[in-house]
Amino acid sequence: MWLNAWASMRMDKEQRWWSYEWNFAESVRNQMKLPEKIIVKDDTLREGEETPGTYFTIDQKVEIAKLLEEMGIKEIEVGYAAGIKEHSDTFKALKKEGIKMKLSSHARMYVEDVKKEVDDILASEADYINFLLVPSPTLKTKKEVFDRIAEGIEYAKSQGAYVAFGSGRVIPRFWQKFLQLAVDAGVDRVVVYDGNGCALPLAFKETVVFTKNIVKDIPIEVHTHNDLGLAVATTLAGVEGGAEVVDVVFNGLGDRAGNAATEEVIMALEILYGFNLNLKLGKIMEVSQLIEKYSKTPLQSHKAIVGKNCFIHESDLHVEQILLGNWVTWELFQPYVVGQTRKLIFGATTLQDRAIKAKLKKMNLNPTNSHLNIIRDKIKERLQTKNFISEKELEDLAKKIVR
Repeated sequence: MWLNAWASMRMDKEQRWWSYEWNFAESVRNQMKLPEKIIVKDDTLREGEETPGTYFTIDQKVEIAKLLEEMGIKEIEVGYAAGIKEHSDTFKALKKEGIKMKLSSHARMYVEDVKKEVDDILASEADYINFLLVPSPTLKTKKEVFDRIAEGIEYAKSQGAYVAFGSGRVIPRFWQKFLQLAVDAGVDRVVVYDGNGCALPLAFKETVVFTKNIVKDIPIEVHTHNDLGLAVATTLAGVEGGAEVVDVVFNGLGDRAGNAATEEVIMALEILYGFNLNLKLGKIMEVSQLIEKYSKTPLQSHKAIVGKNCFIHESDLHVEQILLGNWVTWELFQPYVVGQTRKLIFGATTLQDRAIKAKLKKMNLNPTNSHLNIIRDKIKERLQTKNFISEKELEDLAKKIVR
């Protein structure tokens, strides 16, 4: 069989996955300003808990954090240390448990007393202060907004804090002013937000490029929401614009339609862009299932990376090729990579000859056309009461018919 026309793939050296060859074409790569390395900052403890109806106890947050650390995540956002006492207690509990990841607290730059905000966060033992600036009755004039940016960052820096600052949907000329004030005040990181899922990925990339031209070597973090189903695409566009930190949430949890999913962004960065994130990818499923359990938010069956359907094959041609060992025909990466398993089922779309023949051949059975017709009829009968039969059920059926 001639396959050369379909061989446009770049195989991972460990045979874990393959990638579309054109992803690495010079004409494509020249349109990107990729950073040398990426920091994955998981925001599940804060943003994940903003999922409607979700609440994590402190003990559950500690358990989740330990698993994230085992996976290799280096930073997490924990909550609002100055605004919610239980969040402050969570920071202390994580430190007491010996968590080594950097712990970030959201900080409200718009409160009346920004110095108290900083003091309360530092008292919680947070490692990072992550200032968010949004419109507020507290800051009534342009001058008050400008002064607050400088005041908040300068005070936090004077207390020895690592400080991030960001805002979203800001008119470019004012964003430029915000950034210059932040840089002059000594900010350590800048955050570019799409907090409403309202940005085209290309527009978000341009925002990051615009920001990078002003802040130079100061790292940029990106944080996106999924209101139009584009959070992952927008986050990746931010990376293409030069962002070094991705703020992401496991299972795509978050308020409204959620945030960019940690597991999707990680696998896209590894497979499509070629980043080595130094993470234990095999832990992804374990983390996802723990968070699904504690968030009480069921995953879609067809959820990318961690959905139960990701490696279940039923379609005739798909099942045949998997049985023949040609996983690359219908899978981008092998299931073990993320802690998943592969499963074959036989249903309404598996009643052509190819999959059943391939399965019987693997069993060293040599069916006649009459045998195949009987097997198909038996499967059709069972489909009247159940949606499919398992691979084991087909094996048992075939052994009775083909002797």
